Amino acid sequence: MQILRTRDIDVEQISLEKPLPAKDSVWIGTFNEVAERSTEGRPIATEINSIDVSIEAAILALKGSTKTHRFTLGIDTGPRPGLAWFTDGVLIDTKQTESVVECISLIQSLIEHHEFEHLLIRMGRGSPSHRNRLANAMLAQGYVVELVDERKTSKGLNRNEHAISAVRIATLSGERIHEMFPSNPTDGELRELQRRSRIKSSGRITISSELARRVALGEITLEEAISKVI
Repeated sequence: MQILRTRDIDVEQISLEKPLPAKDSVWIGTFNEVAERSTEGRPIATEINSIDVSIEAAILALKGSTKTHRFTLGIDTGPRPGLAWFTDGVLIDTKQTESVVECISLIQSLIEHHEFEHLLIRMGRGSPSHRNRLANAMLAQGYVVELVDERKTSKGLNRNEHAISAVRIATLSGERIHEMFPSNPTDGELRELQRRSRIKSSGRITISSELARRVALGEITLEEAISKVI
């Protein structure tokens, strides 16, 4: 608030329990606050060590620039990836996708329907096979991809809060990757897919390790694998 006031910008602090002064208000909050109220106003997620960057994003948003300088996507990798997207630091929306294939399709659609100068994709390290498929798909398109330490994004979160984790991932710097990953699912990932097949089939069947491997590589869906056994 002090920094904004030194820039001759009116600012006020409001309780989370109160509505925003206007539906298009630009507001700065924590990762959790922004993810939980992403549809209200024009939110900017921040933490104390990134406050300067967030303030610049807020000023840019106030100016109402129609051309985006940086379009940033955050991905919480896993079998049901979480996705968050920002234009110049302002959170636009979040989405919980149901598969890696759906996540890749949504990313492509978002990129095609946004105008920007620079694109940055940040993803959590997550489960290796899902992360590798997502990273390889992005690298194949020539996009800039960074890997973010997953431990920084999951502290204090419920395991299913993928959207909040995606918001955090998008706002944290990571390690840029240049080369594609080998696609080789681990034994643990295959066992997890077999476990999920038992749950999804109400205990009737367990898919084979070969079918689980095809699911992990994205060749077929878990539902398709189950249908081959039933």
